[in-house]
Amino acid sequence: MKFHVTQDEIKTQTNYGTLDISPNDEVGFRPFQLMVASLAGCSASVYRKILAKQKVEFDEMTINADVERTGDDVNKIEKITLTFKVKGKNLNEKKLQKSLEIASKNCSMVQSVIGSIEVVETVEIEEA
Repeated sequence: MKFHVTQDEIKTQTNYGTLDISPNDEVGFRPFQLMVASLAGCSASVYRKILAKQKVEFDEMTINADVERTGDDVNKIEKITLTFKVKGKNLNEKKLQKSLEIASKNCSMVQSVIGSIEVVETVEIEEA
C-alpha cells in the first residue's frame, strides 16, 4: 500500500476507492476505527467460514465493538470487546462460542495484537 501524506490529509487508493485517514472523524476514518474494523472484519470473516463448514445456518449477524483506551497522552487501545449477535432458529450457544474461539485463534488480525491489546469475543443469540 502506498499512502499520500500532506499537511491536511492522509490517503491511500484501494481497489474499492480512496481511503481517507484523519484524527478528525469529519474528514476521514480515525486510525483507531480502522484498527477496530480490522479486528472485527477479520474475526467475522473467519467465523462465518467456520460456521458454514459446520453447516450452522443463521439469518443475520451483527458485531458490537466496545473500545477501552488509556485516556493518557498516547490514548492507546487497551481492550476491545466484540459481541457477536447471531440471529437464527435453534442455535446452540455453546457451539457458537466454541466456533468463535476457533475463529479468534485463526484470525491474523487478532493474533497480531495479542500481548498488546486485550481482545474479548462473545456470542449472544437472538431467536428468529
